[in-house]
Amino acid sequence: MSDEDEFRISEEERDRLVAEEVEEFPIDNPKYTTYLLRPAVNLSQSNRPRVVGQMSEIIEEFRQEHPDGTFEDWVKYYKTEHDGDERLEEATETAYPMVEKMRDAFDEIDEAMTHDFLRDLVLFKTYEGFDIQEAILRKLGEMYNEEVTRASAEDESKGIDGYVGDQPVQIKPTTYPDDLQEGIEVPIVTYDENKSNKAMTVNASELSEEMDIEIGDEDD
Repeated sequence: MSDEDEFRISEEERDRLVAEEVEEFPIDNPKYTTYLLRPAVNLSQSNRPRVVGQMSEIIEEFRQEHPDGTFEDWVKYYKTEHDGDERLEEATETAYPMVEKMRDAFDEIDEAMTHDFLRDLVLFKTYEGFDIQEAILRKLGEMYNEEVTRASAEDESKGIDGYVGDQPVQIKPTTYPDDLQEGIEVPIVTYDENKSNKAMTVNASELSEEMDIEIGDEDD
C-alpha cells in the first residue's frame, strides 16, 4: 500500500468538503473551541431530539424527498419543514448557560488540581478497574464451579481479561463503546456499578452461552 492509499481528513477539512458551497459555514473557529463546546452541548442536552428534532429521521426524510439535494437544500429543508431556526435558537439558549458554567469551572483548574486528577486517573481508577475484574472473575468461578485465572500481558493484548476454567473472557463496563467491541472473539461480561455504593449488576449471558456449549460437548 502506498502513502497515497491511506490519508487523514481533519475535522475542519471534513466540514469544508461537506459544506464548501455554503460561504457562511463556520470552519474558522479558534483552535480547541470545538473540544470545549461538545461536552457543553452534551451536558446541557441541547442536541437532544426534543430540542433539535430526531435528526436521523429528518435527514432520511430529506434524502427521500430530495435524492440529489445539496447541503444548501438540506439547510433550507430543515429550516422550512422543521422550524430549524427556532430549534437552533432554543438549542443555543439551552447550551450557552452550560458553556458559561464550564468557562467558570475551567478558570478554577490549576496545576495542583491537574496533578490530583491525573493521580486519580492513573492510580486509583486503574486499580479500581483491576479490583472489579478480580471480584467478577471470582464470582464467575463460584457460579460455574471453575478455577479462575487473571490474564497475562500477552492475553490482554488479544482482548482477554481472564479465564473461567479454560474459557477466556472479557470484563467491561456497560459504558464500553460498542465500536471497540468489534473483532472481540471471546464472550464479554459487562457490569454496571451502583453510584451510591460498591454493588454491581453483572451480565454474563455471553459467557453462559459458551459455558453451556462446552458442557454440552463434554456430554456427547
